[in-house]
Amino acid sequence: MTYLTNGLANSHLFQQRPYTVSQSKRVLLAYERAKAISVIYGLTAEDVLTTSVKFWEMHTDPIMCMDSAAAILLTIQYNLCAGTLSMFSAGRPDISRVLQDVLSFTVSGQFCLTEVGHGLDAVHIETTAISLPSGGYELHTPNAGAAKHMPPTVPAGLPCVAVVFAQTIINGESRGVKPFLVPINDGYNMMPGISCKTLPCRNGNRPINHALTYFNRVHLPQSALLGSEAKPANFREAFFHGISRVASGTLAMSAFAIPVIQISSSIAARYSLRRTVFDAVSGKVKPVIAFRTQQVPILTALAQSFVLKALLSVVVPNFVNDELDFRSRHALATISKVVSIQHIQSAQLTLADRCGAQGLFDHNQIIELHTAMRGAAIAEGDILGISIRLASELLLGRYDIPESSQPDSLLARHEAGLFEEIRGLLIGMTHHRAEQFNNLILPQCVPLVEAIGHRMAFDAAVERGVPSYITDLYAASVVKMDPSWYVEHAELSRQEQRAMEDSAVQAAYPHLQEMVDQIGVDTFITAPIVSDQRWNEFVDSLDTIGDAQFDKPAFSHDSPSLADGRRPAARL
Repeated sequence: MTYLTNGLANSHLFQQRPYTVSQSKRVLLAYERAKAISVIYGLTAEDVLTTSVKFWEMHTDPIMCMDSAAAILLTIQYNLCAGTLSMFSAGRPDISRVLQDVLSFTVSGQFCLTEVGHGLDAVHIETTAISLPSGGYELHTPNAGAAKHMPPTVPAGLPCVAVVFAQTIINGESRGVKPFLVPINDGYNMMPGISCKTLPCRNGNRPINHALTYFNRVHLPQSALLGSEAKPANFREAFFHGISRVASGTLAMSAFAIPVIQISSSIAARYSLRRTVFDAVSGKVKPVIAFRTQQVPILTALAQSFVLKALLSVVVPNFVNDELDFRSRHALATISKVVSIQHIQSAQLTLADRCGAQGLFDHNQIIELHTAMRGAAIAEGDILGISIRLASELLLGRYDIPESSQPDSLLARHEAGLFEEIRGLLIGMTHHRAEQFNNLILPQCVPLVEAIGHRMAFDAAVERGVPSYITDLYAASVVKMDPSWYVEHAELSRQEQRAMEDSAVQAAYPHLQEMVDQIGVDTFITAPIVSDQRWNEFVDSLDTIGDAQFDKPAFSHDSPSLADGRRPAARL
C-alpha cells in the first residue's frame, strides 16, 4: 500500500537509529520529524476545523509509528492547538496569523488544560485569569497542584505558544473555564513570569520535553482571550465546548491504534517465519509460525487491524456530521477508542512475548509502541473515565447509539445481554450518584463499552465487505474475552468456543501472507528482526568491545513467503 510518506520513511531523517544519539538530541529529532510529516500533509485551517479526510489520513499514517514522540507532537499541534485556534479565528486576524504559524510548524503549539491536581475533573482547574482594571488579564498558578501537567513546554528550538485554560474572573465574578492564547517561550528562553520543570522521560517511550508549567502573575492582553468573556448560561456546557477538541482527540487515538497494530503484527509475523526451532520428529528445523501458539495471536492481531480500520471508516463520517447530536458523536469516538485500546494493549503484550527476548527491546518496535499506546489510553480522555461517563448516560437513557446491523450475531447478543443484566441492577437505585451505583455499576462500565465496540466493529467489517475468514476470527477472539457469558446465554460450551477459534484460525492461516501484504507497512518497519539482512546491518551498527572474530550467517535479500514454509537462511 502506498502512503504519502513512503519516501520520507526511507529518508535519512527517519532511518537514523535513535539509540545512537543522546536523549536531548532525540527530542530535537522528534520535532524535526514531526515538522517533516506536517510539510507533506500541509493541513489547512479548514482541514483541522472540519477534521477532513486528510486530517484522519495523517493520524492513520504508519510513519507515526516510526517515532511516537513525533506523533504526540503532531496530534497536539494540529488537533488540540490548531483545532482550538481555528474555532475562534473567524473575524480575528491576530488569531489567524498565529494559527498559520502553528499550521506551518514555524512555532510549536501546545494545549495546557489538565493540572497536577486536576485530570478527569479538569472543570475544577485552579489556574486563574483575573481581569485587570487597566485591561487584559493576570494569569496565575495559585499553588503547586495547579501546575499544568504535562504539555511539552521546555524550549526545543522553536518558539512555543499554548492554548491555556484558566478559571476566568471578570470584575470579581466567575465566568467559568476559558481558553487563552499564551506565548510560552521563544525556543530558547521562557517568557517572563513563566517557568517549567522538565519531567523525567516516560518509561519505555521515545523522549519528549514533557514538563510542569507555572505562571506567576503573567500579564495577558485583552486579545489573549479566545471567545467571549460573557458569563455562560451553563458553565459545564461552556467548558465542554471550549475543550471540544479533546473529543476529536479521543477518536484520533483510536486512529493511531490502527498503524500500531498493523506494524506490530507484521513484525511478529515476519520474525516468526525467520525464527526456527529443531523438530525432533522430522529431524529438521521449522519456523515457529508453524505452531498454533504463534498463529493465534498473530492472526488475531491482523484480523483486528482490518476490523478496526472498518470501524474507523464508519465512525469518522458520523463524527464529523454536525447534524448529529454532539453527545452521540462523542459517544462514537469514545466507543472507538475504548475498543481499539483494548485490542492494542492485549495484542502488543502477546506479540512481544511471542518474539521472546527480542520483543523486550525498543529497537524491535513492538514494546515501544505498546508503551506509547498506554499513553494514548490516557490522552484525550482516560479509558475508565470516558467509559463511566458514556455507560452511565446510555443506561440512564439520555441518548442512544446506532443499533446493530447484525442483531443475530453473537457479539450483538452479548452487548444486548450485558445491557439487560446491568439495567436489572439499576432497579431500586434512587440515583446514579448512589453508593450502589458506585459499587455495582461503575466496575462494569468498561466491559459494557468494550462490548458495544466489539459489536460495532464487527458490524462495520461485515458492512465494508471484510472477508469472512477475518470477521469469523475476530468474533472468536472476542468470545474468548467473556467465555462464561457465552456458556450461560449462548449455549456455547468451553470446548465449542475453542473449536470455534480453531476453525477460524484454520481458515485464516492460508491468507497470512495476503493479509500482511495487503496491510503494506513494510516501509515503516525498522525492527531488525524481520530479516537476516536487517539483523546483520543492525549488529554491524553496534559498538564492539574486544577483538573476537566470527563469521556472519548468510542471508537472502528475498524474504521467504509467510505461508510456504521455506527454511530461512539463518536462525537468529
